[in-house]
Amino acid sequence: MCTVTFIPTASGIHLTSNRDEQVNRGRAIDPAYFSGDGYKLVFPKDPDAGGSWIALKDNGDALVLLNGAFIKHLRKPPYRRSRGQIVLDIIKAADPEQQFNEIDLEGIEPFTLVLFTKGVLWECRWDGFGKHRLLLDAGTAYIWSSVTLYDDEETLERRQWFRDWLDQRNDRISTEEIFSFHQHAGKGDVRNSLVMNRENKVRTVSITSILIGGSQLRMRYRDLQSGSDAERSFSRKNSLADRKTTKLLSAVRRAIIRARHWEYWPSYMIYGPLYFYWLWLSIKARSFFFFSAANPGIENSGFAQERKSDIYKLIPQRYYPQTALYQAGATPEAVIRQLKERGMTFPLIAKPDMGERGVQVKLLYTIADLENYCRLSKVDFIVQEYIDYELEAGIFYYRIPGEQSGHISGIVGKEFLSVTGDGRSTIAMLLEKQDRALLQLPSLRQTEGSVLDVVLEAGISRLVVPYGNHSRGALFVDLSEKITESLTREIDAICKQIPGFYYGRLDIKFKSWEALNKGADFSIIELNGAGSEPTHIYDPSHSLFFAWKEVCRHWRLLYCISRLNVKKKGLSLMNIAEGMKMLQSHTRHLKQVRQL
Repeated sequence: MCTVTFIPTASGIHLTSNRDEQVNRGRAIDPAYFSGDGYKLVFPKDPDAGGSWIALKDNGDALVLLNGAFIKHLRKPPYRRSRGQIVLDIIKAADPEQQFNEIDLEGIEPFTLVLFTKGVLWECRWDGFGKHRLLLDAGTAYIWSSVTLYDDEETLERRQWFRDWLDQRNDRISTEEIFSFHQHAGKGDVRNSLVMNRENKVRTVSITSILIGGSQLRMRYRDLQSGSDAERSFSRKNSLADRKTTKLLSAVRRAIIRARHWEYWPSYMIYGPLYFYWLWLSIKARSFFFFSAANPGIENSGFAQERKSDIYKLIPQRYYPQTALYQAGATPEAVIRQLKERGMTFPLIAKPDMGERGVQVKLLYTIADLENYCRLSKVDFIVQEYIDYELEAGIFYYRIPGEQSGHISGIVGKEFLSVTGDGRSTIAMLLEKQDRALLQLPSLRQTEGSVLDVVLEAGISRLVVPYGNHSRGALFVDLSEKITESLTREIDAICKQIPGFYYGRLDIKFKSWEALNKGADFSIIELNGAGSEPTHIYDPSHSLFFAWKEVCRHWRLLYCISRLNVKKKGLSLMNIAEGMKMLQSHTRHLKQVRQL
């Protein structure tokens, strides 16, 4: 009842309590199941008063009790009822948060409740005179210490222990690690460690941890007096039939969304009718790989198998983020050491040296995230400093060989997948309301876990996917109207400094359009070559016919640039054997690249 932590992770919500009690109080009864009118509960029972300090409900609601409210109060017994009985009254209610608002607490000793209900985290206090509620961010970790035992200095010290412990881990913290923290954290001072003992009068008698997962609910209990462990679990209240129906309806809705919006169709359906035009250009060039001389400075002209690390070397350093290349199998220790030597700090971006469509791109916040990425990546990868400019755009550039100046043929703006809270809905519920986001929900459940169960306050926005990839939920908006003489001049000046680059798309993060037009406050995240799509076609307002027209226009430019480079520079085009080898190698490589 005296030290509580709340930790959201990918596997679920962890709510853990250390119970500090008078040594003369009876030993608690191990957690057991209790049924009521339409609900099931599990909780350990206080044999003296019949209540509990922690409880879990079969719908995922849970709460934990701490003695005292804001200050150490003077006890004034007798009290009308025990606080543990109040705990059970609240958790048994259909709406525990409303029950706290309505329950009569006159004559009840001051207390604090950490209440997690309907995906929302509340801090509820009764100070003996009035009730106080505080809505907390369920995506953030917290620690509480009872004011009846720990003063402000001791409370702050415990928070620092907690922060230090969290910094060494990531969102995949296990129940075992949490138990270890709750049992061993401290500086060896038995009076104030998380497992405490004060002159054998008050001591920590048990640790109880709740896990609220996607479908499984679990309570693990450790009796520190006997050394025994007990565990109880059950599935969420929703029936299997309900879950299957919901899953089926979501799948049907996703299928309808894809059918109605061509931008979500498989690439072979979008590009299939255009292969006749590709064939015509191939016949004219006498090579199926007519693009292969478009960008002489880039491997395969940037159509496939090009390495990002090689392309960055062509770009002046001041235009792109600080970048480090690592081979598959690199040890986390070596990577961390080299990053420190380079002065690179978190957050960082990691991505395959050869990849596409944002697969295996990961934003890393901690050393644990980096260690996990190193362990899971099967291909060479790069680590970059994270550029936190809010705006991102893809600018398609081309320059006809022999001409002094290049051109911008299209600009796509990228709006990252995000939600805005209404004070009632979880992030998952908010995502379900957006067609674009609904398509990403299955993969997000795997990568984000319990974060999707967080309820945002009304008006509060949350960035869900910080990557500007259409395949990962970003909205692409055609911003070709942003093409100006000044912007074209700045982009052209940059691209002419890149040896052998004539055709492709620059993905840029920048502070503002005004600054970008002046060549200031921007960073080139990626440069793509002959394999680039004119991604402004994916603006939902554009028709499939518009997309076909734009693709053909860009293929025609690609053909002309490549043919002129052959003629003026004496280059040769790929033959069939070379082209097939490239495509086969690329296909094999992509099979090793997987989403982390």
